[in-house]
Amino acid sequence: MKLTDELQKIPKTGRIGRFAKIVESKVESDAFLKIMKKSDEYDDYKAEEKAKWWKKSIEKLEDEIGLEGAVEVMNTCGSKCCGQGQRKTAKRMMEESSSLKDFLERFVQYGVKEGELGYEIIDENTFITKHNKCFCGQVKKSKELFKNETYCQCSVEFNKQFFEAAFEKSVEVELKQSILNGGDYCEFEIRINN
Repeated sequence: MKLTDELQKIPKTGRIGRFAKIVESKVESDAFLKIMKKSDEYDDYKAEEKAKWWKKSIEKLEDEIGLEGAVEVMNTCGSKCCGQGQRKTAKRMMEESSSLKDFLERFVQYGVKEGELGYEIIDENTFITKHNKCFCGQVKKSKELFKNETYCQCSVEFNKQFFEAAFEKSVEVELKQSILNGGDYCEFEIRINN
């Protein structure tokens, strides 16, 4: 009965609820409760406390299912974070663009302040995007560095979904550095597959 009561407390909606559903599908109930500890208080947390909750939960997730499994969970989160609206916007921006450069100029200005995003074209199929701030509302106020890049795999997958929608081709996204891991900015290398 106590286990059922504890499971009932875990949020079912919002980003935390989405994360919970993904985690629940990967682990046993005891591990799930460890990972989601105090998630029922999450909505009452200030931004810095939310970031701390994520840091601890990701560490517990890694302990329970390993680094590879935790990365898979965060990739699944990222694929859901990049919703239909963002994908449609990416596709529309590309349709309105005359070239990759034109598209990236639109991309770095769309819905952000001047200088928050940048890019560098490496070749016709490869470019770098630089985020001069963390855009994730769940962790951007973190005062502590995360010990590895697991959490940011959500952003890797978000970028993958966004750019695949834009180019209507598969892309590979590699995280080069992350603010959460001590980088000066977040940097992603995007390779468009032909």
